[in-house]
This record gives sequence, C-alpha cells and structure tokens, in this order.
Amino acid sequence: MEQINEIKSSLQPKLEDVGNYLNDLKTTLPKEIEAFILDLKTTSKDDLLNDFNALKITPGTITVSIIGLTSVLIIGKILFSSLSSSTPVVNDDKKKKKKKVSRAQKINKQIQDVLDEFESKWVPEINEYLVNYKELSEEKVEYQYKYFQEMLLKELMKLDGIETLGNEIIRENRRKVIQFIQDHQKRLDSFKKEIDL
Repeated sequence: MEQINEIKSSLQPKLEDVGNYLNDLKTTLPKEIEAFILDLKTTSKDDLLNDFNALKITPGTITVSIIGLTSVLIIGKILFSSLSSSTPVVNDDKKKKKKKVSRAQKINKQIQDVLDEFESKWVPEINEYLVNYKELSEEKVEYQYKYFQEMLLKELMKLDGIETLGNEIIRENRRKVIQFIQDHQKRLDSFKKEIDL
C-alpha cells in the first residue's frame, strides 16, 4: 500500500505539468495555426518554387508536399484497385476448402442423374409417341415401341448397377425411381394392347 501511495505522490506533479502544458497549447496553438495560414496566404508561386529549390521547410512547402503525397497515394490506390480488379482471379475455389461429399451423397446423385435424364429425355419422347402414333406407319409404331422398351430397360439396368450400401434411404430413393420408370413401361404396354400391336 505504501508503494502505491509513493507512486501516486510522484505522479501528482507530473500530471500537473501535463495539465499546464495542455493549457499552454490551447492558447498558443491557435496563434501558431493562424501564423501558419497567414504565411500560406502571403506566399507567392515564385516564393514557393524558390523554397522548394532551396529545400527550405516553410508552411508552403510542407502543405504542398503533404497534398502532393496524399494525392499520389490516392491515385495509386485507385489505379491499383482498378488493375487488380481487371486481372483474372486465380482460382479461388482452390483456396476454399472443398466440402467432402459422402459416398451416400454420391450414390444419391447418381440416382438423381438417372431420374433427371429420364424425365428430360424419355418422358417427353414417350408422351409425344403416345399422342402422335397415328401419324406414323405401322412399322414405325412398332419400331418406336420396341425402342422405348429397350431404352427404359437400359435405364433400369443403370439403377440396378447402383450399390445402396445397405442404406435404407438410398434403397428407397432407388426404388422410387425404378417404380417411376416401370410406370412408363406399363403405359407403353397398355398402349400396345390398346392399338393391338
């Protein structure tokens, strides 16, 4: 406790000195700033150039130097940022950590890919065939029927080749897609009976 009191007593005069210095600054600083500004106002271009040539430190040379340096920094920043934005970015994907995809996710994606291809390619073609079959020759109708049956069988074989890893969710997803494709096979079979192929 005594040490703290000693430190306090030694700091007290120093704090008073700092306070006095700040009070002096309050009165002298505005006068110095006024003198600085007045010196700037009264300096001509020729005087300023002569001061620069003679390497004199004057309010004018200091002000022009600070303004010039700041301008160069700002212009450099603007130019650098525009150049860096126009240069191609090196593959940021490498910097980002790639999320690891689990084996189950990969398998589900394979199943989804089969479904997406089937829905985008085969379903529209089958629908068009079933609607417009009357415009085709009998041979063409039979050929198209066999063709679609073969393609649907290939899609089912793709699904059979996908391992479910004993995962019930994957197995159920695969089963639903198989059922969807088989429903289209049934549509074709019903169509065949209906038109007596």
